[in-house]
Amino acid sequence: MLDRNRLRSWAVIVVLALTLGAAARAEPHKIIFDTDFGICPQDDCYALMLALHSPELEFLGITTVAGNWSLEQGTADVLRLLEIAGREEIPVYAGADMPLMHEPSEYARTTYGSWWSDEAPTEPPGGFAEKQAEDAGAVEYIVDTIEAHPGEVTILAIGPLTNVAMALRHRPGLAGKVKQLVIMGGAVAALPDGAGNMTPGAEFNFWVDPEAAKIVLRSGIPIQLSPLNVSRKSSFSQEWFQRLVATETPFTRLIRERGRVGWDDADPDVVIHMYDQIAVASLIDPTLVTTTELYVDVDASPGIGYGTSYGFTRIWPGAEGAQKMQVQHELDWERFIEMFIERVAKPIPAHP
Repeated sequence: MLDRNRLRSWAVIVVLALTLGAAARAEPHKIIFDTDFGICPQDDCYALMLALHSPELEFLGITTVAGNWSLEQGTADVLRLLEIAGREEIPVYAGADMPLMHEPSEYARTTYGSWWSDEAPTEPPGGFAEKQAEDAGAVEYIVDTIEAHPGEVTILAIGPLTNVAMALRHRPGLAGKVKQLVIMGGAVAALPDGAGNMTPGAEFNFWVDPEAAKIVLRSGIPIQLSPLNVSRKSSFSQEWFQRLVATETPFTRLIRERGRVGWDDADPDVVIHMYDQIAVASLIDPTLVTTTELYVDVDASPGIGYGTSYGFTRIWPGAEGAQKMQVQHELDWERFIEMFIERVAKPIPAHP
């Protein structure tokens, strides 16, 4: 009888330990969502929709940065999406309206992106939001939030890294208080599918602000890098799009109206890659991606390689300050897209 009681006691202890362990694992990530936002069909918009429908993520705030569009346009668009989502309680902080050093060239003005623009923002779908950005700026907010929650905050950075770099410069020692960084950016030639999309070697986010990318990647913060390599394992087709918009919600209505990506007017078999959405999904469920640990650095020297990121298994000449990080390069596409559609298409939950 004694042995049986002892076994029962051990069983209770094991069950409690497993329960407590599961509860600890279920604790949501506290996040700052740093974005060069644009309304659908921009990938930042899809990424934010996914994040808002993911209980694994706890929003502390959203910070905006110039990238896909001007700072003003991105801020106006994200405020409007939060109204559509009924999430006006999430504060928004406007950040850097230009890169640290990158001056707009004729090439920048005639290729993708309008990070250099100072034009007034165009009206988002349904009009400008009543919700306003906070008085404090993004850099001040990032510093204060990390200081208030040392070791607890993940920065989910899906645009140029200007805000994050400025925060690190502003407060020495801040890097040691950041829990982790999940970054959509870069392209690593040492892994498959590693070519650039703005120049032969450079990915857009890193190319817009290479100096900021170099500061952040060398900061020593634990980094999960989601580069073009893993984005190119995605293939969002018209079939997936139709599944996404088959239900009727405020999000799917917006996507249906604005997110068709030319399927009606061009090749119906076209597929598009998903970028920021994968970075968000990898924080929600890390098993969706396969990673390799590499030293990664960025070329911030003016010239042919400006903005190009490089990854290698060991330090090489010129990259003596490079840090090791996890670099994503494979994607479980079927599991990812099923999760993405299921979450983005579900009814918007009520929030206080």
